[in-house]
Amino acid sequence: MAQVLRILIIDDDKIDAITITRSISQSGIIAEVDSVFSAKDGIEKITTLEYDLIFLDYMMPETDGISFLKKIRDLDIETPVIFVTSQGDEKIASQAILSGASDYIPKTLLTPDGVSQSIRNAIKSHESLKLRKVTELALKVNSNRLLEAQKLAKIGSWEINLSNNEVYFSDEFFTIFEVENQKIASVDFFKSCFTDDEDLALFETNLKHVKTTKTEVQFHHSITSKKGTVKYIKQFIKCLNDDRDKPCKILGTIQDISEQKRTEAELIKAKELAEKAVVVKEQFLTNMSHEIRTPMNGIIGFAKILEGTKLDNSQKQSVEAIKKASQNLMFIINDILDFSKIEADKMTFEEVKFSLSKTVYSVIELLAQNAKEKKIKLLYDIDSKITDNLIGDPTKLSQILVNLLGNALKFTEKGFVELVVTEVQQTASECKLKFSIIDTGIGIPSDKVNSIFESFNQASNETTRKYGGTGLGLTITRNLVELQGGKISVESAVSKGSEFSFSLVYKKAEKGITMSPQLTNKTIAPDFLKEVKILLVEDNELNQLLAIKVFEKWGKEIDVAENGKKAIEKIEKTAYDIILLDIQMPEMDGIELANYIRSNMGEKAGIPIIALTAHATVEEERKCLENGMNDYLSKPYDFDVLLNKLYLNLKVNKVNMTHSSVVQKEELTAEKLVDLKYLKEFSEGDETFIKEMITLFLENTPETMEIILKSNENNDLIILKEEIHKLKSSLSLLGMVKASQCVDIIEKEIEINPLGQKRIEEVIKLNAICQLAIKELQVAIELYS
Repeated sequence: MAQVLRILIIDDDKIDAITITRSISQSGIIAEVDSVFSAKDGIEKITTLEYDLIFLDYMMPETDGISFLKKIRDLDIETPVIFVTSQGDEKIASQAILSGASDYIPKTLLTPDGVSQSIRNAIKSHESLKLRKVTELALKVNSNRLLEAQKLAKIGSWEINLSNNEVYFSDEFFTIFEVENQKIASVDFFKSCFTDDEDLALFETNLKHVKTTKTEVQFHHSITSKKGTVKYIKQFIKCLNDDRDKPCKILGTIQDISEQKRTEAELIKAKELAEKAVVVKEQFLTNMSHEIRTPMNGIIGFAKILEGTKLDNSQKQSVEAIKKASQNLMFIINDILDFSKIEADKMTFEEVKFSLSKTVYSVIELLAQNAKEKKIKLLYDIDSKITDNLIGDPTKLSQILVNLLGNALKFTEKGFVELVVTEVQQTASECKLKFSIIDTGIGIPSDKVNSIFESFNQASNETTRKYGGTGLGLTITRNLVELQGGKISVESAVSKGSEFSFSLVYKKAEKGITMSPQLTNKTIAPDFLKEVKILLVEDNELNQLLAIKVFEKWGKEIDVAENGKKAIEKIEKTAYDIILLDIQMPEMDGIELANYIRSNMGEKAGIPIIALTAHATVEEERKCLENGMNDYLSKPYDFDVLLNKLYLNLKVNKVNMTHSSVVQKEELTAEKLVDLKYLKEFSEGDETFIKEMITLFLENTPETMEIILKSNENNDLIILKEEIHKLKSSLSLLGMVKASQCVDIIEKEIEINPLGQKRIEEVIKLNAICQLAIKELQVAIELYS
């Protein structure tokens, strides 16, 4: 018959307690589970009932987990303890284990498997601890074996006989302290070697403690050996009692962990250097993107303007050459940036509705001119049985197809390149598609096939010299496929051709859906600009001139300000309808200007702002939108895209309120703030459990937010920190990403700038998100009624 475990959960968050209880019940472990929600109730339970295991919240309002663990250990309660915390870092884990916890589990891993594994680890660790204590009592019997073990592990031992004050030090003790004349060794000598007075005071306190409590004490300190060497020591102390239960002997072990400390220091230094290198790399790529894209914006833009003028054949060839060279350079820049995103794990994927046939056709149309120039047939075939309306990321699919078809065209001199799309398998809601790109090109040697997907690698140096490229295209393509759960393969024969194939799973969309707006290329006439007042804020003269020329082409004059301060002067004097804003400028950059406009320009605070930036990253786009800008366009920009964005933002502005806080609220209400995907997966679709979690959030959050707002207003950081911490796990469970981001910022600000304005603003933003999320959840809970 399986053993029934008695388990106690001590956690001030009822949601966490319910989650742990449920995970235990579904883990296969037979257990009777009690839950209490305060440290005081926990002590009462532990002292009246005997438990096999305790789940202990690391951070509670009354105390922290480590202090509570020390308290129960002082009560001579040796029940194994598993720390539970949302602050899942190695430092906390280390503190927990060093304080005597049997295991440590982040709240994000409170699944049945995670809890089951942690319980088994804790029970096993506890049994090991009891076995170790038994072994320590048998040290005298195994003295010879111990001496050899001490030498290998650099562990020395010592004893103090309390009846006559005689002392014993092992040979390894003398080795660690670098003592040759063993006659000088004594307790006083031992104490004199402590490097720090506080360490010495702790040692003396621990000597008294073990005599009165019968417990074992572990602590770390440094010593200075007889020869002047500073060493780091890990020490255990324990008191043995005689037959009358009186203290008779104090035993101690010391372990030289200097090498371990040096290794830890080196690892920390190496980690810091690696982190700095990543930051430097990201900053370099960002700067490189900006510095190259800024002049490229002018080159590509002016080439396009020249293309629209009267040119002779020679001039047309020159303009075409400029366009091709610019496009090639932009491909290289984009490859490097994509590669950087993938390496930094920052590549994101959309889940939007799109048409497979339109996506494929747009790629074929894009590459058709290239195929025509090389006199190569560019073919495509989509199995008619495939559902055309799908849900996924059409942009990433286009990127993969452009990379593979572009490569096939590059390495094919005659014959054809064909894209074949077939259905591998399907269900009522999903289909698995296989995309095959077949060419009659130069082929790949068999010994090079496996290496072509490696970074900065091509089939041969001759390939690089003849055809160019960064060697990143296939690396990026493979990662884009694999990050979506697919696989890519290649079959090739030299001088005969190659076939690249990859498979991806897409969800099926309902019939009659509206396709992704990214696939529409409707050209808007510039007539709507006639009565519109436009301000361009741009410090680069080349980009100023380009913008002026573009708008002249549309029959429109615009105002230009070369920096943020000049822009403010112009905005104060003129009622502009929209602002085109460069981000990186001297004196006052675009972010600062946008914040100034939103906060200080009164009725003009709601002017639509489109960011024009050469930093072509998702992070830069997010930063622009978070700082009050309405839209984002990376340089070099397409003129038609700019016109579309002007039209859209001018149209949207007619119904927008002017104050930035209202704009922000409109943006929040336009998107879902709750994602129950994780809760559904965690609960395995248990609707009763899902409803219970939502109900708890709806009942508790208004009161919690009221306390948070009040403590925020009164700068009561202790209460604010506690209440924010309590809210954290609920937000994660309900998939409230934006709210969780606010919490992270608030916690960070409490640590680095506790009385700063950013903390105050983020709390207000968190409240706005939670209020909207409550409305969203009130609707969602009806589905489970």
